[in-house]
Amino acid sequence: MKAKHLAPLALLLPLSLLAACGGNPELDLHANWYSDPVHVNIQSDLEELSYEVTYTPPTRKDPLASFTYETGTYTTSLQERSSLAAYGAKGTGYTYHTELKIAGSYTYGNNAEESFENSVVSDVVLMNVDNMLQPVRSEKRYKVTTYYAGAVQTYDYTYTATYNEKLSETEITVKDLRENVKEEDSLNAFKKMKLKGSGTFLDNEEILLALRCLDLSAASTFRTVNPVTRERMNVTMATTPKNVKYTGSFTVEGTQTGELGLDAVSFSIGYTASKSGLTQSLVYALPSAEHDFRNVLLEMTTTAPDGAGMFTYKLKELNLFGNKKN
Repeated sequence: MKAKHLAPLALLLPLSLLAACGGNPELDLHANWYSDPVHVNIQSDLEELSYEVTYTPPTRKDPLASFTYETGTYTTSLQERSSLAAYGAKGTGYTYHTELKIAGSYTYGNNAEESFENSVVSDVVLMNVDNMLQPVRSEKRYKVTTYYAGAVQTYDYTYTATYNEKLSETEITVKDLRENVKEEDSLNAFKKMKLKGSGTFLDNEEILLALRCLDLSAASTFRTVNPVTRERMNVTMATTPKNVKYTGSFTVEGTQTGELGLDAVSFSIGYTASKSGLTQSLVYALPSAEHDFRNVLLEMTTTAPDGAGMFTYKLKELNLFGNKKN
C-alpha cells in the first residue's frame, strides 16, 4: 500500500497528533464516563452520544472543483463488556463504536453536479481503565468521496489492527473494497510490527475516548500507530490545554436542557503527515457539580482534505452510563 493514497484520509481520522521524542511515563487514567470513576462495576450498560456535523467552505475557492455538504451526524456508543472472552481477551472492558455520516455534492471542471454519501465507521475492543484501556482489536471502514491533489477521489476500504496479549506486537490489514481497481492502485496491504517504546499505547480509534480519562490541565504524551504511514509514533498535544466557558443546548436522557454555560478545556492538535498548518481543535467538558457531563467531547473542528473548508462537530444528545432515557 502506498501511504500517499491514504494521505487525504489522515484528516478524517478521529485524532491526529504531533510526534514527540523520548520515553513516556504511563498515563494516569480514570473512568470519567461514570458518575463515580473510582468504584466501577462493569456489566452491560451503554453510553450514547450524538453530534451535529456542519461544513464551512473555504474562503478561497478552487478553480476546478466545488464541494458542498449537508448537515451530517457523528455518533458514538460505548458498551460495557463484563467479559472480553468473545474477543480473545481476558477480563472486563468495552466495545466502542463511532459512525460519521454526511452527504454532499460536487462539480468538477465543466462536468455535471455529482452527489455522494460519505461514511466512516469504526469499532474498537479495549480493556478497562485498570489495564490502561489496552486495545484488543480495531477496524475502520471508509466510504468516502473527497478532493485531494487537484482531483476527486473515491475510497472504500477497511483498516484493521489486532494486538497480542502483551501489547508488544500488532498486525495491520488494509483491504480495498472498490471494484475493478488495478493492482498498482490497490490499497491492499498487510504488515506485522513490534510496538517498541515505553508509556501508554492507545489505538488510533480510542484516542478521543481516552482523552476523557485524563487530567487535561496539562499536555499528555503516549504511543500509537499512524494509520496512514503505518509507523509507530510517540505523540503529544500540539498546545497546552486552556480553560474556557462553552455555551450550548443539549438533550440529556431525552430532556432538553436549554442553553448552558459549561466549564470546559480546549486545545489544538496537528498531524505531521499532513500539510503544515492543518490542525484540529477539541473542546472537552470539565467535571462540575452543577452539570454532570462526564468529561465528554463537546466540540471538534477538523480541516477538510487539501484545506478545502472545515467540519465542525457539536454535541447535541447524551445518554450516559447509569441513567435511563425518558
